[in-house]
Amino acid sequence: MDRVRIRLRVGITVMFLLIVVPLSAAMIGFIYRSNTTLARQVAEQSMELATNQVTFKVSNVMDGMARALDMAVAFGKSQQSELRRPEALRPMLEQLQQMPGVLSLYFGMHEDGAFYQVVHLPQDGSYTTTTGGKLPKDANWLIRIIDNSSGQWRDSVLYLSSWGKVVGLERAPTEYDPRERPWYRAALPFDDIAGSPVYMFAGPVQPGLTLSRRLTTSDGARLAVFGADMTIAALSAFLREQKVGVTGRVFILDSAGRMIGHPDETKVSRSDGTNLHLVDGAQVDDPVVAEAVRGWRAGKGDNFVVQSAEDGTDWMVRFSPFANKFGSTWTIGVVVAEDEFVGPIKKASLLILLAGGLFLGIAALAIQRAARMLVKPMETLIAETDRISRLELGQPVKVISPVVEIDKLAKAIASMKTGLASFGTYVPKSLVHNIIQSGIGTSVGGQRRPLTVMFTDLQGFTAATEAMPPEQVLPWLSAYFDAMSTAIHRHHGTIDKYIGDAIMALWNAPLDDDDHVAHACRAMLACRDAATLGGADGGQLKTRMGLHTGMAVVGNVGASDRMQYTALGAMVNLASRVESLNKQLDTQLLVTGDVAQAVAGRFTLRPMGRVLAVGTSLPIDVHELLGEGSDPATDVLLWGEAMALIERRQWRDAARAFTDFTEMRPHDKAAALYLKALAQAETADWDGILRFDSK
Repeated sequence: MDRVRIRLRVGITVMFLLIVVPLSAAMIGFIYRSNTTLARQVAEQSMELATNQVTFKVSNVMDGMARALDMAVAFGKSQQSELRRPEALRPMLEQLQQMPGVLSLYFGMHEDGAFYQVVHLPQDGSYTTTTGGKLPKDANWLIRIIDNSSGQWRDSVLYLSSWGKVVGLERAPTEYDPRERPWYRAALPFDDIAGSPVYMFAGPVQPGLTLSRRLTTSDGARLAVFGADMTIAALSAFLREQKVGVTGRVFILDSAGRMIGHPDETKVSRSDGTNLHLVDGAQVDDPVVAEAVRGWRAGKGDNFVVQSAEDGTDWMVRFSPFANKFGSTWTIGVVVAEDEFVGPIKKASLLILLAGGLFLGIAALAIQRAARMLVKPMETLIAETDRISRLELGQPVKVISPVVEIDKLAKAIASMKTGLASFGTYVPKSLVHNIIQSGIGTSVGGQRRPLTVMFTDLQGFTAATEAMPPEQVLPWLSAYFDAMSTAIHRHHGTIDKYIGDAIMALWNAPLDDDDHVAHACRAMLACRDAATLGGADGGQLKTRMGLHTGMAVVGNVGASDRMQYTALGAMVNLASRVESLNKQLDTQLLVTGDVAQAVAGRFTLRPMGRVLAVGTSLPIDVHELLGEGSDPATDVLLWGEAMALIERRQWRDAARAFTDFTEMRPHDKAAALYLKALAQAETADWDGILRFDSK
């Protein structure tokens, strides 16, 4: 199948779109995210403001209740003998007039349980008479007195339009004793104000809370307990006033997680057919609030987002603790639809996206038109590259363009043409490229410089290919060389030559490489991982490699019309010998002691000791390269200990260490060689050197 080709004008336009569209999308996304974050911050600030306002209002009401109690107790102390007179209730009525949100003030006598109460009647129809009927016309106040002044305990209720103007009267026997009520008992132990949890009032039955304080004589005798009530309906009225967007709602939970405040007060309590109970926050008849409470209890934190089960919209949630100074710990919650704040930003972003798309379309047309200016000189350059591909290198490049980039391209092609003419005799291509970069030239000669040289050998290649036709071996071997070359070039190496199935590669020539030893080690590891060939019998062929670093002469060798860029010297021969030692030691990657010293601490190496290869007169230190990094495995550490014992000529301890090693790696050939040498070490006066008489 032919590859897809496009015209330059189209390509420039496509590239423009590929660059501008993602950038534009990123910019729009950044603006959207920034604005969304800002909108969420505004929403969070609105939620925090609503929380603070509710906290302030509720605190003010409760502080007012506390002040009223303090004043009532002070009045009671000064008027102890007058407390049972109805006129003593007038100051309490006047106080209630100044305290919106407080339902009633009252006190119960400790001596006999007499009870005196002033109630500010709500005008919303929620309050009924003691018999369940409607309130008398113009009734704004209720005075309740429970005593036995008539010789029988009776509950007397007076309905007033204002002080002194009675509009209704009810009397009934009663067994109510304030001393048995929670608010009364809570205030008895101490002189400070006591706060009750939310509970159901005795009449009419509705949820609320009470603050109470005891009254005692100067010598500590208990006279009465004063109390002030605030209904949950009043609390809900405060919450209705708090606006967080259009759909936002503020609610309050008590310490048990029950709903004690909601803009819709009917959702706070629920009847089981007999009694009225507060609703658990997770069960409230408000799906969003209920889901928010469940998420809060599940540990999502105080600020998170929930999804409405009704329509799938996202709602922002905020919970804040509210601990009043009367012992109650509440939690104020706020929910608001995220789209109220983020929705307009989404619409604005869509408009920006549409406008950006129109702009990009116009810009693409303009870019395509401008691209035509580039076509003519580019066609001339294309024709020039065709001539270069045919090795027609004699004519100079003649392209003149006002466009700086095209002019530079023309000069670059001219330089390439000259370079190919000068170095066309060099192979492989990567070597020619490096030589051009280094500026060495094409004259015979070389220079002495430090090099790192690697030799490779494909183990079992001859046996694996002797039954294969050459036409099959060639592509097979070419694929192997391609994988090896890629790994070497990726780590700054230069292929010197291919020798049958072997490769000679070098580092630090022709280009300087300050870290050439480490790059060569990484190349060996990459070659090990990348180049594995399958034999004719289906088995895998392993590449063995040897590496040495030292001084050598590198340069152009040969005749004037046919040269080769290569390295010469004893260190090159030694690198080849090190590669051949892999067969004797059954290793894959061997490096000399000079290499090990140069990369110490950067690679994991297994010291193989001093060996004397065939054809050499001096022993050398060799090491097996295992990987990058200095974190050797347990067996490598044990091997190192064994080699250290050999260096100290502690033959028996070394033999035991190698025996322990073979228990971990029973088929290690090098360990077997050392154990064999150690078995005769003392009798043969062994010097710790492994000697080999064959390759």
